[in-house]
Amino acid sequence: CTPIGGHGFVLDKYRCQCRKGFYHPNRVALNGFKGKEQSPGREEASDSASKCLPCREGCPFCRDDTPCTVQQAGALWLAVASFQGLCMVLDLACMVAVYHFRRNKSVRTSGLVLLETILSGALLLYFPVVILYFHPSVFRCVLLRWVRLLGFAIMYGTIVLKLYRVLKVFLSRTAQRSPYMTSWRVLRLLLVILLVVLWFLVAWTSAVCQNPEPSRALIAAGLTPEGLQFSMCLLDRWDYMMAVAEFLFLLWGVYLSYAVRTVPSAFHEPRYMAAAIYNELLISAVFHIIR
Repeated sequence: CTPIGGHGFVLDKYRCQCRKGFYHPNRVALNGFKGKEQSPGREEASDSASKCLPCREGCPFCRDDTPCTVQQAGALWLAVASFQGLCMVLDLACMVAVYHFRRNKSVRTSGLVLLETILSGALLLYFPVVILYFHPSVFRCVLLRWVRLLGFAIMYGTIVLKLYRVLKVFLSRTAQRSPYMTSWRVLRLLLVILLVVLWFLVAWTSAVCQNPEPSRALIAAGLTPEGLQFSMCLLDRWDYMMAVAEFLFLLWGVYLSYAVRTVPSAFHEPRYMAAAIYNELLISAVFHIIR
């Protein structure tokens, strides 16, 4: 409360204003009150009416007890989380099934280790939606990038390298003089890709940690058309670099898919791998354009 100029600090001659993060239930700035003229029965009610009440959580300013942040739709989030959980369980079941039928001709032709690697990368790609289920924090926003990029590199890196192996074996003019690319050699090439990805993620994480306020560098606040606030992981130039790198890598996969389109295959594996790359490229392009 501050006294009104020219009157001194006397009753009815000062103005009270709620501090940041509080509001007055009457929505009107108080011009003081006459405590001596109040009846004893109304003293408690008047005292409570002169108090400022705290705003809802996450509201720096408010006029009443109305929430200023978006309230999560429990049913929708539960449905999305349940669907993601079901997909992750199915992915794990596929990993068990592939190992169980490891002596099957189709599994041996494709490579047990490579199939399990693809499914492991797919499992990591399901985690970002689970992370986004919770309220954004510095740790979750960092973990989101790590899981997303590592999952993409493992899954689509293995698929693209398998297409590269098909191209090298069947279409190269020197295929008969070239050593056959075993599954372990493909994994060594995948390890090189993962080292590049890890170097990028470590550099990005170091840049974030050097920021005096990591939360401001990672978390942004948005507004809905109704004026409600919501928090989300902030997109910066590093994220756009990740998106461009993924797009270029998928374009290489598209080139390999086109190059091996006429290669005969007993189980049509190149065709299915090409479909996976086209699907990811199309959906990612639409998603990034909308975002």
